[in-house]
Amino acid sequence: MKQNEVKEYDGKEGRRAYIIYKDKIYDVTDSKMWKNGTHMNRHKAGEDLTAFISMAPHGEELLKRDNIKYIDELEKEEIPADKKQKYRNLYSKFHPHPILIHYPMGILYFGALMLLLYFFTGNPSFEVTSYYALVTGTLSIFPTVASGLISWWLNYDLSMTKVFKNKLIFSCILLILTLPLSVARILIPELVTAGSFATFIYTCGYFISIPVLTFIAFNGGKITWPS
Repeated sequence: MKQNEVKEYDGKEGRRAYIIYKDKIYDVTDSKMWKNGTHMNRHKAGEDLTAFISMAPHGEELLKRDNIKYIDELEKEEIPADKKQKYRNLYSKFHPHPILIHYPMGILYFGALMLLLYFFTGNPSFEVTSYYALVTGTLSIFPTVASGLISWWLNYDLSMTKVFKNKLIFSCILLILTLPLSVARILIPELVTAGSFATFIYTCGYFISIPVLTFIAFNGGKITWPS
């Protein structure tokens, strides 16, 4: 069976759902993860998923399940080279986005804790620490988002699903929160210690950034570990 023939088995309108992995054709019709020929609202039946399965948290062992059947070897054809493949291989070697996402998460969580300790203890060292964490965490968002966009382009062809839409929107919200807070605290060193209405706004913005960041991370987890 040739690749263009496999594309006809897209799982739509009662058709069987076939996928290709390492030049082997599999029938995934009976898998609940391939309802209507779509997996995780991103991958579609009838396609070669070798690169995506290789980078997924699960491996090819899933293709040995009882509800997935081996069909045939893919008939060799001359297929134009994937121009993204060399970049995809480089990305899969270093995993920049999974590495970078830990920086804003860890630093901003830590900073919020320090700010909370400042309000409980009155110790100014905690407030200063939370300030440095805010600035550092905010700066780390930029390379994190950039690496995420590269990953989205390489691995998902900029497919705009609900998960990616959530990540994009809430990443923007996170920057809208943390960047002005950082600038304000730099320009007004006594912003928190003054105990003014501006202190209240700053504190609310800081703590609101935590659930926003957590929601971004949650959606990232849905990509890695789909339900």
